[in-house]
Amino acid sequence: MDSPNPSQGDDKNPAISEQERKQAECIRELRNRVNADQRPDSERVEALQKENRMLRQQLIDVQTKMSRMLASVQLLNDSVSKTLDNTANGHDTDERDIQEESPPGEQVIDSRGQKQSQQPADTSLTSLDLDSFDPSILDFENAFAPVNASAPATGSALTSSEVINAAGTNPFYAQIPNIWSHEYQMGMQSYLTAINATEESSLVLGKDYSFTNSPFSDHIQLLQRMLKNKLNTIGFVPEGHHPVQRSALANSSSLDISLTHRSVYQPVLMVLSMFNSITRPDVMAWYAKTRFYHIIELTAWQLYPSSTTFNKLHPRYRPTKAQLENPHPGIIDWIPFPSIRDRLIQLHSANPHIDQIFCDAVTGYVVETLMSDLILGAPQITVYVRVTDLINTMSSGTSENESSIAVLPAPDISSLFSSPAYARAAFNKLNMDKGAGYYKIDPAFFEKYPELWDQASDLTATGMPLKPKYQKILTYPKPLDSSTVETYRSFIDFSLDAANTISMSPAS
Repeated sequence: MDSPNPSQGDDKNPAISEQERKQAECIRELRNRVNADQRPDSERVEALQKENRMLRQQLIDVQTKMSRMLASVQLLNDSVSKTLDNTANGHDTDERDIQEESPPGEQVIDSRGQKQSQQPADTSLTSLDLDSFDPSILDFENAFAPVNASAPATGSALTSSEVINAAGTNPFYAQIPNIWSHEYQMGMQSYLTAINATEESSLVLGKDYSFTNSPFSDHIQLLQRMLKNKLNTIGFVPEGHHPVQRSALANSSSLDISLTHRSVYQPVLMVLSMFNSITRPDVMAWYAKTRFYHIIELTAWQLYPSSTTFNKLHPRYRPTKAQLENPHPGIIDWIPFPSIRDRLIQLHSANPHIDQIFCDAVTGYVVETLMSDLILGAPQITVYVRVTDLINTMSSGTSENESSIAVLPAPDISSLFSSPAYARAAFNKLNMDKGAGYYKIDPAFFEKYPELWDQASDLTATGMPLKPKYQKILTYPKPLDSSTVETYRSFIDFSLDAANTISMSPAS
């Protein structure tokens, strides 16, 4: 009888231990998953929402790159077609003279440069210099870099004004070094090229609104067009204007003669209030406390330009030559400093962060004063205080202490930015609710955007800043979508139809 082979037992033991090892690893992995997933539902939802926002922003970036690519390809096609046409038709007499006076190497450059300078006035698409084509816009690989939504933010990220912007539109795209600088592809010509391509793509897509580098301006332009179309539909004629062919229009059932020579400021105020309440609710406190009515007057003049509406404009908001002659994002017009507006048009019209620049500028509105007027026992030195800092403190109070009164000077700086009563007292003393004429710009704004500084103007605040530990930055709207457009249209239709109907109904 054969004795049992000891090697059979030895062969079975390693197999059993291997199976146990795999089971142990599986159990360990399941345990880790359970432990890792024991976060509250609110945290998981917040992480998913954050990831969705970042993915949405990446899709927007891809769409922007594709629009630029489409515009560049179209311009390349136009440039090649123009060159072929010139080759087929020959050159005119002036070009022959240039050929006789210039070396052959300069003929093409001079001829093309001369025609380029004349083309923007004749066509919506300018010919493109082949050397200026940026092939980097075709690179989409970095646009989909994985982002860990649950990872903690770094210190540098928290200090970025984009990251702390409450609008939720902060871009997490990979940037090409120095591709967006005020010295490269962000000026007026680049803006014209992009706007022409955007308008063409909007027509192709059948949309009545555009996506530009400034969502803020897109909202403003759409609201102005909707409001004016509605006012024209109901026969509105503002003060200082005369209705055309009034006898003929009087026969129209849609015209309410009582609406003629009415003020345009009320519907403008209504629409702008709706816009800020929907897209920037945090900014309504700023408008309410500063009583900053200049934007209403500016919008009324833009809708119905006349001597009547122009004379109501604050001197700081009257348009400059650069504003009147050059297409630019409409949000630039909202800045009450002409020199900054001109430099923004010249250097940043095509900047994809133009809305952030605007918010930085408005956040940087300051008023100068003596420190001894605000703080007890302080020296008589010049200081400046941000309007937004005092408004944020005033808004932090409850309805019960809104009536409380404090007498300046405050006991210390911290009280000025922690007590709504002291903040309100300082706000009133500095005349921050008296309009743009009292405002200057925080020097920190020009440290961030030195190219916007104008040494000939006195709009930069002097002295030292009085500020809280944390400063908030005003937000800007998210890009337009079909839901927002429909909300705007419904609001304007309802409010103006209601006002028209009530004004026509007889008194009871």
